[in-house]
Amino acid sequence: MPTDGNFAEPGFAMNFKDAWRESLAIYLLLLSDPGRVLRFAGAPALVLAVLGVAQMTASGEGGGAALLQFLSVLGMIWGLGIWTVRWARFILTGEDHSQFWDMPFDGRYWRVGGILLALVLTAGLVSVLPAAVFMTLLASVTGHRLSPNPAQGPADTAALAFAMPDWFFLTTYAVIILMTLWPVARLGPAIGSVVQDGKFVMGASWKATRPLGGLPPLFALVLVNLPLQVPGAILLLMGLSSDSTLAVLAGNIVLSITNPLVASLTAVLWARIYGVAVAPQQAVLNDPDEE
Repeated sequence: MPTDGNFAEPGFAMNFKDAWRESLAIYLLLLSDPGRVLRFAGAPALVLAVLGVAQMTASGEGGGAALLQFLSVLGMIWGLGIWTVRWARFILTGEDHSQFWDMPFDGRYWRVGGILLALVLTAGLVSVLPAAVFMTLLASVTGHRLSPNPAQGPADTAALAFAMPDWFFLTTYAVIILMTLWPVARLGPAIGSVVQDGKFVMGASWKATRPLGGLPPLFALVLVNLPLQVPGAILLLMGLSSDSTLAVLAGNIVLSITNPLVASLTAVLWARIYGVAVAPQQAVLNDPDEE
């Protein structure tokens, strides 16, 4: 595993410069061995790609579409668990025996994938209220009104919403995403304990990432997620806005390719943070007499 500067020192508190360097080192780690990237993504990536295309082309109603949606959610949990466990254990323990056609269904993979999905969904729900407060304050400062006259009807409310400038909604979406990712970035490194069949040590992870308000780990998480997710997201938005099935299909295909890579980059980032910051903090919490 390549190390980068002082980040390799136990207990080191990440700053923004370290976050940038660590993100670059993680990209280089994966680019240096595309064979391992392909092998670790493996057959589960193919299964999820097929499920994604099938769900998109299926009818929007009926038991078949509901079944495909259910299978896609299960597949997402399973895939996230597999990619996270493989890469995190490779970084933390050196384990490197996974083959492309391996299709593991052990409880460890489901547990890791379930924790990750629950973490993101919970963070998203918690971020709704602060995002709404921010949106209201931003509208007030910029001179826009979010609440119409009580005498106005729902149609006027909808028209007012559509009349808001594009930058307002883009800013709001960015804030919601960042508010969602902030607790994920601080608690995610705790998954390093889970992949080794330990507890999800949220307290140790939260304490280890508290320097500078936990913003450097958030910055690193954005750096290893955003570049790969943007192309697929743009294609999906273009397809949905123009009702283009081809663009939506292309977006899903791109996301099917990038999702294992994003999960891998995130798993490596969190495993490295766990190894140098969370594990020492966990040891301190487990031994109150240790200074």
